[in-house]
Amino acid sequence: MEEGKTNPRLKSLMKLVLSQNIMVETLPKPEFQKRYRSYVHQGIVGHFSLKETVGLGDLIARSLKESTQPVLALLDGIQDPHNLGAVIRSAEAMGVQGMVLPKHRVAPLNETVAKCSSGAIEKLPVTWVTNLAQAIDKLKESGFWIVGIDPEGETSCYDFKFEMPVALLIGGEGKGIRPILKKACDFTLSIPMAGSMSSLNASAAGAVVFYESLRQKLKQNKK
Repeated sequence: MEEGKTNPRLKSLMKLVLSQNIMVETLPKPEFQKRYRSYVHQGIVGHFSLKETVGLGDLIARSLKESTQPVLALLDGIQDPHNLGAVIRSAEAMGVQGMVLPKHRVAPLNETVAKCSSGAIEKLPVTWVTNLAQAIDKLKESGFWIVGIDPEGETSCYDFKFEMPVALLIGGEGKGIRPILKKACDFTLSIPMAGSMSSLNASAAGAVVFYESLRQKLKQNKK
């Protein structure tokens, strides 16, 4: 923390931090600015432990326990940490039960991802897998249907019925879902467009379909 920062919001935060026995270091302004000049801050910087993840089997079991129609998100090659953080935020906000990430084809869960997720990264269960194709096979064996989000998808996302366990596959920036994974999809969904653009980026596309799955569940609950 930078010396001299005493606004009411900071006082409230410091009270919470101290109540949790979290160590606080106060630095003179020149030293603070030198150490954290590459960060966007308001006079205070926090260091957090690495995100704890769960195994794929545990994620599947937990999601099926939570809902008879769970939705999981599978990300294929999202390299931009801002996009990844935004997808995590949307997924958690729309009631997605968890996320499956490949170890070698995705941005790391760093401070940029955490910031863009607005804290959702601490709430959404995440699984790392070495091979996404094998993870898809295990999901299918567990009763999940693999549904890819693709500009040329065969079904509009608004016509698809989220009436079963679904794993939504979202492709990376530029190339989208890899062909080998698209072949493994049981369904592919498109998002209707009205303007000159033919597609949305990964985070926006994910948000649209996450919301549609939530909308259908909320509608069913009202019946």
